[in-house]
Amino acid sequence: MSSEHSHHHAGGGVAIAVSDKHHGIALWPTPSSDPRDPLRWRRRVKIAAMLAVSLSNFVANFAGAGFSVATPVLQAQFQKTPSEVNALLTFNFLLLGLGNLFWVPLSLKVGKRFVMLSSMALLFSALIWTAKATTFNSLLAARCVTGFASSAGESIVPGVVSDIFFLHERATMMAVYVVLTSGATAVGPLVAAFMVGYLPGTWVDFSWLCMALALFCFICMFFFYPESNFDRPSETEDQATRSHAAPHGEAVKDEATSTHQEAGDKHPTEQGVQHLDHVDIDWPSVWTSVIRYDSSLKLSVAILRPIAFVALPPVLWAILIYGSALAAQVILLFAFPSLLMAPPYFFNSDGIGLIQIAALVGFIAACFSGGLISDIIVTRLIRRNKNEFFPEQRLVSLVPAFWIGPLGCIIAAVVCSQKLSWVGIAFAFAMLSYGTVFSPNIAITYVADSFPLYSSECLVAINACKNLVAFLFLYVSTDWVHSQGWVQVYMIMFMVTVVAPLLAAPLYYFRHSLAGFSHRVVARINRLG
Repeated sequence: MSSEHSHHHAGGGVAIAVSDKHHGIALWPTPSSDPRDPLRWRRRVKIAAMLAVSLSNFVANFAGAGFSVATPVLQAQFQKTPSEVNALLTFNFLLLGLGNLFWVPLSLKVGKRFVMLSSMALLFSALIWTAKATTFNSLLAARCVTGFASSAGESIVPGVVSDIFFLHERATMMAVYVVLTSGATAVGPLVAAFMVGYLPGTWVDFSWLCMALALFCFICMFFFYPESNFDRPSETEDQATRSHAAPHGEAVKDEATSTHQEAGDKHPTEQGVQHLDHVDIDWPSVWTSVIRYDSSLKLSVAILRPIAFVALPPVLWAILIYGSALAAQVILLFAFPSLLMAPPYFFNSDGIGLIQIAALVGFIAACFSGGLISDIIVTRLIRRNKNEFFPEQRLVSLVPAFWIGPLGCIIAAVVCSQKLSWVGIAFAFAMLSYGTVFSPNIAITYVADSFPLYSSECLVAINACKNLVAFLFLYVSTDWVHSQGWVQVYMIMFMVTVVAPLLAAPLYYFRHSLAGFSHRVVARINRLG
């Protein structure tokens, strides 16, 4: 296999050699010669594995959000207030984030394959419990367990994407993950609306459907997802991590010098990986092995480390941008039954379900612009910048469409407060749904590019905290809207969803000084274990 040489720059970037493959840039990280390297899997195996694990997020959010259309039925059945029934949604949502703090460290210790299969088996069992629950407290407990079991894929699936795909492919693949995750929040209520409206079992029948989907997902992951944990040689991704984390002028000069001398005499078109030697998967051995144990890792340290990564500026920014966008969309989603079943709309459950089509339109549009278009923009910036890559180049792709989500907040405030046409509500919902995919997908990919060696731990911190941020809004949303009105709620959400993307500007222009701070934080975290 040909080797790729990447020039290290003290300014905080990595020069990626040019090749005729993959939009004109070489493959990075450089594939190793180890047959266990998941970067060397055939593309069809990579896509099958990615779709199998991403399906877990679809099932999780399908089951979680579907209950939103059943709130009137649940209120009548259990004699509870709207705020009390809302707990079935909000606590599920909270555990969906906090569970990452357990599942991801465990995946580093015993392997991603074992954790994904175990969590899906737990979700399968929790959904049976949900369908069998006869009291409100039992149902609430089942929903909490469902959220905890569902949380595994929230951070592990992006880690799988980083394991098996090259840098310039990741935003596109992350967009597929994000659109499956977010799309399920629209498809779940859409399907649940018809089941609640036409089947005698209402939400119970929906729970049985979710259980069947969980079983199907378990089978797909068992057969199509090989273990992707791999201890990559430090000369590839470690260079990028150090170049980003080290302050301006403090790059690892010995590595930079040796790499530069090694590659300096070659023409750029001769440096890239011109051919990738694929490896074939031994599927029988995959199906008979589940655990890949890492004896060198302390589980207690692995659990505590992600919390420390919240101190990194890119991680904090991603939490804010993801949590605010998610809260703005889900507040409206959770309010649909009380908003649209009342005058002047008089929607039934079918109509509430059909309005989810607007969200699907937003998700699909954001998948294209926040994934493929983002990758194209970054690729062109790399080539224009003499093939030098630094993670903040990813932030430039926010510019074309970051304003769509905030504009949706303004439309939602006006239309809902004045009881205008439901078409306006659908437009606002589509724009808010677009915002939950476009900016967060770019933010997550930026964090993964910035700290490739620590991407899983950073994503744990992001997913746990962004759900906590959204939960704080959602927990009070019903009473908040009732007491203060739609205008105040969505003007506050407008402010937050505008400020969060604009903070990308200081991240870009002060990247060298922020990289120095990140370097010190990462060094302290590494000293902890």
